[in-house]
Amino acid sequence: MRLKWFSIVLFFIFSSPSFAVEKDYKICNVGGFFSGTNDKFLSGLAAHIAQKKHILDDPICSALWKNASRIGEKLSETRRVKEQAEEEITHQAAAFSEKVYEAVSAGIKF
Repeated sequence: MRLKWFSIVLFFIFSSPSFAVEKDYKICNVGGFFSGTNDKFLSGLAAHIAQKKHILDDPICSALWKNASRIGEKLSETRRVKEQAEEEITHQAAAFSEKVYEAVSAGIKF
């Protein structure tokens, strides 16, 4: 009986978010989105960042990338966002794009 309770307590302790390593998978959404829109520069940059974070080959990242790629393809064809999840990924992609272009243009003295 004690072993059963001990197992339950350990399960709750180690399954709590404070023990889990939180990884930021937004870059997987962003990369997948730009992959779906055939933007090789931003997709490649996102893949590079995901690789540096050691999450590119992660199954969660792969699933997010694939889903966001479908959303990017769909948005390229229809130009419409229909669902909340699509809107969130679109906003993440727009924010990433803005940061990249701001960083690049800040370094150009033209």
